Amino acid sequence: MPKVSVILPVYNADKTLYRAANSCLDQTYKDLELIIIDDGSTDKSAEISNDLLNKDQRVSFIQCNENVGVSIAIEKGRRMASGSFIARMDADDVSYPDRIKKQVEVLDANPSLSGCGTAVRLMNAPRADPGRGFSAYVSWLNGLNDSESLASQRFIDSPIANPSSMVRSSALDIVGGFSNPDWAEDYDLWLRFLDKGIKLMNIPEVLFDWYDSPTRLTRSSDRYSLERFSRAKAHYISKLKLAVDSGVDVAGAGPIGKRITNDLISEGITVNRFYEVNERRIGEFIHGVEVFDYSSLRSGSSMLISAVARPGAREIIRELAIHSGFREGVDYFCVA
Repeated sequence: MPKVSVILPVYNADKTLYRAANSCLDQTYKDLELIIIDDGSTDKSAEISNDLLNKDQRVSFIQCNENVGVSIAIEKGRRMASGSFIARMDADDVSYPDRIKKQVEVLDANPSLSGCGTAVRLMNAPRADPGRGFSAYVSWLNGLNDSESLASQRFIDSPIANPSSMVRSSALDIVGGFSNPDWAEDYDLWLRFLDKGIKLMNIPEVLFDWYDSPTRLTRSSDRYSLERFSRAKAHYISKLKLAVDSGVDVAGAGPIGKRITNDLISEGITVNRFYEVNERRIGEFIHGVEVFDYSSLRSGSSMLISAVARPGAREIIRELAIHSGFREGVDYFCVA
């Protein structure tokens, strides 16, 4: 049995599938299988997959008769996989030749580590990058090179570029495999791992080209909207003991702060107070929660959630929180 199973779901990607699949098959690390799952494509993706199957005995192919969605398609691949490591790949991206080799080396050398992504190079990024700011996101993600920083910053955004990931199949078994949540399935997977204390990191070397396009799920699916991400963050924050026992304080009473507050309340978490720099808002009540000045910020009671996205604001609030005795990843988290 191969040590690594690479799972590659595809939906209408006949223009890029050969390139993506061959970047996996041409790895310097050879002890792998490639499982392609065609998710009801209406183009030539199935034809290409069958051609790859006929040319390389390491390729397996699952064809769905209808479009079942990426989460279900990936789980079909996992159930067929025989490797002790499960790697992911997308049909429009490119893995560098040493990607799998270096990820296997990292996981073999660190038994306490259950998964790793790699630093990525963003390709085809539009000049104007509205939405979630993909270029800034990639810069942040590429800096999460140890398990502690990745875990402590997990509520800012998805901490691993999903198609660059490799995880132990035993760890996937622990969390029940790939799920089909209302929000992004990849982000949910990392949050489920981290909720159970499972360690993850990103290799600092760029080993993957991540192609951006208007049709990419991160841009085209409602699951990847800011609203759904906020719900995912609130759902997993609500599992943290301190948040359950003592509630949270929210730094930032703007749109992000209001949204995460609503989502936390929906999850049964008490929001005790807001903090704001805008003097005109001090003393106001938002959703029944009073707004305070940062001068009263102190650790020792509630969890602090930083919910400000202005450039540089995250760093300023982080400095204030640490100065006030908070520990990021313990009783203080950023969500923006």
